[in-house]
Amino acid sequence: MKKLILALILFSGAAVSDDITVTAVVDKNLVNSGERIALQVTVSGSSTPALKVPQMNDFNLYAGGQRTQSSFSFVNGKMSNSSSVIYDYTLNPKGPGKFTIPSFTVEAGGKVFKSAPIQVEVVKGAQPPPQAARPDGQAQSTGGNDLFVQVNLDKYRVYVNEPVIMTFGFYNRVNLAGQPQYTPPDTTGFWKEDLPPQINSSRNGYNVVELKTALFPASPGQYTIGTASLICPVPVRGQGEDFFGGIFGGAKNVRLDSKPVLVTVLPLPEEGRPADFSGTVGRFGISATVDKREVKTNDAVTLTIGISGTGNIKTIAEPKLLLSDEFKKYETVSELNINKDNYEVKGSKVYKTVLVPRKAGKLAIPSIKYTYFDPGDKKYHTISANPIILNVAQGPKEESNYANLPSLPQAEGVKVFGSDIRFIKPAGKYTFARALLYKSTVFLLVSLLPFFAWISILGGRKLKSSRDENAVYFKASRAYSKAAKSLKALGGGGQKPGREEYLGKLEAVYAEYIGNKINRPAAGLSLGEIKEILSKRLKDPELIDGAVKLFEELHFQRYAPAGNASKEQGSLLSAVRDLIGRLDKAGL
Repeated sequence: MKKLILALILFSGAAVSDDITVTAVVDKNLVNSGERIALQVTVSGSSTPALKVPQMNDFNLYAGGQRTQSSFSFVNGKMSNSSSVIYDYTLNPKGPGKFTIPSFTVEAGGKVFKSAPIQVEVVKGAQPPPQAARPDGQAQSTGGNDLFVQVNLDKYRVYVNEPVIMTFGFYNRVNLAGQPQYTPPDTTGFWKEDLPPQINSSRNGYNVVELKTALFPASPGQYTIGTASLICPVPVRGQGEDFFGGIFGGAKNVRLDSKPVLVTVLPLPEEGRPADFSGTVGRFGISATVDKREVKTNDAVTLTIGISGTGNIKTIAEPKLLLSDEFKKYETVSELNINKDNYEVKGSKVYKTVLVPRKAGKLAIPSIKYTYFDPGDKKYHTISANPIILNVAQGPKEESNYANLPSLPQAEGVKVFGSDIRFIKPAGKYTFARALLYKSTVFLLVSLLPFFAWISILGGRKLKSSRDENAVYFKASRAYSKAAKSLKALGGGGQKPGREEYLGKLEAVYAEYIGNKINRPAAGLSLGEIKEILSKRLKDPELIDGAVKLFEELHFQRYAPAGNASKEQGSLLSAVRDLIGRLDKAGL
């Protein structure tokens, strides 16, 4: 009997999780540098587990709120519901290029559901005119005359759960060499809601970028909003117009730190606090509706209660519903709708409950009341929705209407139809069957396979993530082995290509090795560029001169009249192999 119940539970859980879908869409796939991308992720199904946000290496991600949509169906006495949670985000690309927005995932019933990755291209837009950079004084962590940051609050003395708008401001009047890296402050003790998008403006000769965040203190006391940091790449004086200086070490990182900010959080007043107060702070209204007022006994009615206004929408508790025995009440589901327009957190929380009237006549759903604290006037307010009258006609009896609801079989319903089946075949021929399966070596090895598979997958993902984050390093570290492999294939057996084709491949291998080492496309390298870059990276003039001359020789021999072809090809192959080895040992 226990096994049967467990099987039913497992089957039920699998069926619930199988209908979950995760989708992600953006408003545009091609944007200019500095433009923002609107991203919407939807989790749908009979259950909506928490969304797991992937790591974003190429974008700054700002949460824009979430909202829930639910639907009910009540057929033949059986109720079912499905819901969707919609998450809104804003993406700020860190620079131009082709990027992939990774998959968003949820986990349910031991399974992982994910959205499809999204390809986005960011093209270089119009750049601000160059300005003279002043490196002196900018290395201080607190900022200087040309660069500084600060954190401001709209108020420093608040009640519990009263919103505080924190503004991080970055002021600069220099031309940065790259995208700054922002680290938000520590806000322990607060609920946090990002308020996108960022604000760009000009004030007193400064370019100003502001990021706003809504903070809701969770308990009374003294709290400190920590230091916010910004690392800015600033051009070094004297190298701003040097092309190679701009690429190789032409900037230094300047760290800017804001000062910590102290916030005093007051407890909510005891005087005048109603007994049903649940902790909601802000300004709110309430409404209550039903999907129909003319029903029969044992028919379903959906009651919708909405509380909307300004404040911490997520902490709105379910209103108390005082019903008589004339109604049968089913489980309540909620919808969350958050709006952050004008840098203010507002929205609604909607509760839906299925009610079934048991008695004919005029039945009343009583007035629904809700209490909140308004920090504006420092008073408690109780809001209420009007009572709802239902006209209930006599319908089918409850027993017949709910006769088809599923139920688990009772223990006395399980019968044994004889025990002689186990003796149909003698057990002597299968001596291994007498041992317990879970104690066998094979069972233990098979049980460990998922663990080792999980370790392998985790290691592979970590390696791939590390390679993606350090693509330049991995490209350079594999340059020698890749070139050696190509040279081995070129000098191996098989049908030899023509002289011009052979020398062209040899020249390509050599150029690709240098390009991989310096993170430059091989096709765009010229002799002047190779000599300039090698001079910056290597200290041996003879090695540099030999590398440039070999590049010239390969190009010349490719189009020169053929002499002793096999000798020329073999000697050039050895020369390339030898020089690549010397360059790698020299630390190129």
